[in-house]
Amino acid sequence: MKDKEFKNFDHRSNGYSIHTRGTQIEAKYNPDAVLIKENNYLIIEHESQPNRKTIVADILKAAHFLQGERFGELIVVLKPKGKSSFKSYPKHVLSYFNWLKERTNLKNVYFVSFKDYKIGNVPIEILSAEFLKVATSLNSVKS
Repeated sequence: MKDKEFKNFDHRSNGYSIHTRGTQIEAKYNPDAVLIKENNYLIIEHESQPNRKTIVADILKAAHFLQGERFGELIVVLKPKGKSSFKSYPKHVLSYFNWLKERTNLKNVYFVSFKDYKIGNVPIEILSAEFLKVATSLNSVKS
């Protein structure tokens, strides 16, 4: 799926509304989609050709944005490439997330495969019970 299509998905979570779809939310930071509820943000990044360095950058950018009065979580929707397994991505970036935790209001990072994120052309509700069944939370990954 192309980035433009992903950005225009009906991303949703209970009580949140669409804040942006690929537009800048701070200098040089344009996540694919952002949902907002008061000062809480759900930042969504789609990685169709993921690599670990890109995902570390996604986490770092979200952590930088989520400071002061802003709190939130990052959702990384990805399709593993090559011989990489889905489970390898969270394990690889866990140490970076753990290092950042005390420096940011980024509460969690969720990884979900693209095939599990949508049913037909409709994404599942973020943070719903259905989402939590198919997503991997960095807060629950063992190093």
